[in-house]
Amino acid sequence: MGYAGDVLMHSAVLSSTPDFSGDITGNVAAETPWVEGLDLALCGMEVPVAPDGVYSDFPTFGAPSEVVGALARSGWDGCATASNHSVDQGEAGVVATLDTLDEHGLGHAGTYRSRKDASAPFALYELERGGRTVTVAQISTTMGLNGFDDPTGYSVSLNDVGAITKAAKSARAAGADLVVVHSQIGQEYETAPDGEQVSYAQDLADSGQVDILFGAHPHVPQPAEKLKGGVNGKGMWVSYSAGNYISSQNESYCGPLSDVGQLVWADVTAHADGSVSVDSLSWHPFTVDQEGGYKVRDLAALHDGERPDGLGLSEEEIDRRWSMLTSDVKDSSTMDTTPPKPTGPAPTIVSRKETLTRVGAQHTAPSDRPSQSPHSESSTSE
Repeated sequence: MGYAGDVLMHSAVLSSTPDFSGDITGNVAAETPWVEGLDLALCGMEVPVAPDGVYSDFPTFGAPSEVVGALARSGWDGCATASNHSVDQGEAGVVATLDTLDEHGLGHAGTYRSRKDASAPFALYELERGGRTVTVAQISTTMGLNGFDDPTGYSVSLNDVGAITKAAKSARAAGADLVVVHSQIGQEYETAPDGEQVSYAQDLADSGQVDILFGAHPHVPQPAEKLKGGVNGKGMWVSYSAGNYISSQNESYCGPLSDVGQLVWADVTAHADGSVSVDSLSWHPFTVDQEGGYKVRDLAALHDGERPDGLGLSEEEIDRRWSMLTSDVKDSSTMDTTPPKPTGPAPTIVSRKETLTRVGAQHTAPSDRPSQSPHSESSTSE
């Protein structure tokens, strides 16, 4: 299973899509074979769908619904929806986003339509492997809402280790073999994780309930590592940030490597005794070619000499991005050079109705979920 960076529908990206539709299928085509090779691909849906169909840009995003259709066509199975932009369009935007994900057959976690829906703050995915069902729980949270209030008090899951631990235990009681948390936290445009990120990750590892942490929000690639703790004391893997999946961010007004992202995925083993272990995290880099029409390019392939039609990046720029990534952030010797391949049939998304049935009497009371987490922020950011 794996994830990529944030889906950010800036106006320049929208303008590059057919008839300004938001259909980014062509923009991300170079990364799609890699996404399709994952047994479970979980995107980071940074922005809400515009409930009235009217697009809006930063600082209060409202994306075309066709973006979600493009994500489904590009190999994604589900999305994390808790972000600092989740309530940019109010409660109507939260609902419109979930409705659109459902319409396109994508799972989702992090935002909720009702208090009852929020009582199961995770999504479940089932994979048939080796004659058994491996169930993965997805939890999605964010450090804050850019100064907005959650309009309902239950619409968005926030970064709170206690609440996440409770959700993970509930997910395991509902059948989860593996729990993956997708959290927005950290300083934007910093390629090294800060103390808050490291502390938060270690707290989740110490909970003994989380197998993997996929970090987001810095909008640039950051390293990955295995922390002490984890389930049964076997450690917890964390990818601190994958960067961006698609956006118009670049070095000129954001920071170095804000136009570079990575696909990060876990190598998982289901053992005969019924246990599941995360063996390693793999990665591969991509970059947005703005001059070439906001196309996502395989940065490693460009470095190796590939020159696709319409390329807008110069030799010097390709070398510069590669050098910054591999000299300061990632070790290229640990990079995977070939796309992953599915190990079995596509995952089944457990319906919300079924998930709520499995949870039964387990509920996350409003008092257990603070309106702002210890890791929240009030400034407006992407």
